[in-house]
Parts: sequence; structure tokens; C-alpha cells
Amino acid sequence: MAQRNHFPSDIATVLLAVSSLVNLMNGLKSEEITMEEFLRRHELDSKSILVSVKIPDWDRIMSISLGTKMKLLFETYRVSPRPLGNALPYLNATLMAKISRCASSNGMVVGDCRFAFGAYGTKHAIRATKVEEFLTGKVPSVDVLYEAVKLLRSIVVLDDDTSYLAYRSSLAAGFLFEFFSHLVEGNAESPNGYVNGYSTLMSPARHLDHGKVSTLLTSGKQEVELNKQYHPVGEPIAKSGAVIQASGEVVYVDDIPSPTNCLHGAFIFSTKPLARVKGIELKPKSVADGVNAVISFKDILGENLGIKTGFGPEPLFADDFTRCTGQYIALLVADTQKHADMAADLAVVDYDMENLEPPIYL
Repeated sequence: MAQRNHFPSDIATVLLAVSSLVNLMNGLKSEEITMEEFLRRHELDSKSILVSVKIPDWDRIMSISLGTKMKLLFETYRVSPRPLGNALPYLNATLMAKISRCASSNGMVVGDCRFAFGAYGTKHAIRATKVEEFLTGKVPSVDVLYEAVKLLRSIVVLDDDTSYLAYRSSLAAGFLFEFFSHLVEGNAESPNGYVNGYSTLMSPARHLDHGKVSTLLTSGKQEVELNKQYHPVGEPIAKSGAVIQASGEVVYVDDIPSPTNCLHGAFIFSTKPLARVKGIELKPKSVADGVNAVISFKDILGENLGIKTGFGPEPLFADDFTRCTGQYIALLVADTQKHADMAADLAVVDYDMENLEPPIYL
């Protein structure tokens, strides 16, 4: 979907950042290409098959082990209109970098890195290779990140007709800054005595852009005391059964096996809002496929009552007349649910609408 329909896939962005390899097969010919090349290609034809996607073992490639001082940083980011991930993102990103202790300072040196950004209006996710090359071998600082962000803004360019253009562009810069911010905070003080070179960043002579002085991204916290009168109303409470549902261990009705000699039912619905029901005919094929009975209001020994509401009683089955489209006319019983559903779909209801006034549509 990401390659053919330009779907803003989160998975494609992750696979691109980790340098995944795509195995394709066309007839008897097989080839292995990078995810970046795969996304840039034209859509696969009907003879091509995507066989597999291979994710490299970065622990082995980066030679990361308990005996080394190297560390692999890996983070994924996405922002969408709804926070639970059930909406297409404004922008997604996957950032990965190898860092190690700098021999000449207290900071950390950026080694091999991969930055992928997607879903910002482009056809597919892209690698920010120029930013990767710029940061490789450097110690993250405010000045370095400032230049990296400027370079990133020139790469993640949105079309003019893209919605929330300025917001999406700022997200890319924010993701990159957040990824390296903890490394900047760990560096030693600047020669002027200001932590993280803050005075350097605030220098108008160096970083004056359109009359505005660039500033560090900041964070804040606000605590609000709630009225305890209606406690625990308003308190975050874990949903009962959430753990067992999320783990996939909860048993639903469809998970319960049917007992021996169990019969299954399917309703036959009215397709007319107001009509006389003269009869129901089952095609011979449906009768042969395990149909046991057709139950209508005539088979009810007592009252034909489905439910009682404030507007009065409602019948379980339509009697001589249907009162609305979708009303139950009969229940078809068969040996399996599949046979019941198929027979109910094939049932033919004989209607008579002669001398009946048209129903009122609301």
C-alpha cells in the first residue's frame, strides 16, 4: 500500500530507517533491493510478488555488546489528529543512531545514523541522508542541532496544497531535537559558563532569523487540584478486563465451541416497509443443505411478543403484515451457521401490497 497507493504507512517508515531489504520475485527471477529503492520504484505488476522483508540484525552490525562502550539509540514518532493511533498521521519518523563516548570531551559522539520521515504529503517516506552525513562524527550541541534542524527543513519540504503545512514542518524539527536533546543536556558547560551553550544560541549576531531570536525548546508541568466531592468520578481507572483483552486470552462467544447436535439459526428479514406476507419459499438447494425448520409467528404457542417498550409491545415476528423494512419474518434453523445464513439469503418471501396505503416515511 505504501509503494502502490502512497499510503502514509508507519511501518514503511520504520523499515526504511533500519535499512530493510526487500526480496522480490518476477517469474523465475529473484532480486533483493533496499526498502528505499523499493519505495521509489513504480508499482509492482501482476507478475511480481513481494516475497519477504529482511530486517538487519543491528546488534551484530553495530557490534553492540556488554563489553563495548557504544550504544544504539532508536525511537519512533508519530502525531495524528487522534492520539490512539487510529488516524492517519500528520507526520511520522524513525530515528536511529550509534553513539559513543568522545575521547576529547565529556560529550557523546554520533556515529552511524539513520533518519526516516514520512506521511507529510510526500508519496512515500524518505531518508534524510544529508542530515545523517552532517551529524556523523559530531558531538551534539545546541549549535550542531541548530544547523541540523535548518538542514532538515530544506529536506522535508511539503507541497503548497498540504494541510497544516507549517505544523508538519515543525514536527520534523521537534522530533530530531527531542531525539538528541538528552545528549545535549549531558555535555559540559560552555567556556562562558552557560550550560549547553545557551548564550551562544541567543546571540543575535549568529542566529538572527527574520528578526526573531531562536530559542531552546522548553517543557512545562501544571498540576490541577480536583474537587474530591465526587471522587472517584474524573479519576483515571483501568478498565475491568483490559489486561486479559489486550493479551488475547479473553474468550468471546465465537470462541466457544458448539455442543454436539447443536442447531443454528438465521433470521429472514422483511424487504418491504408495509406488505402482506403470503408465504415463504425455500429453494430446493437450500433445503438440501441441512435446513431443519422455518419458524414464524404461526409456530409460537403463546403471545407473539418480542419486547415491551414505553411505546407499547412489539412483535417478535411479523404476523400477517410487515411494519418496517428489516423486521423479522421468520427464523431459519439449520445444522451449521453457514447453512442457516445461506438458506436465509436464498429464501423468497411472497408479498402482497394490493389495496394497501403507502407507508409514511420519516
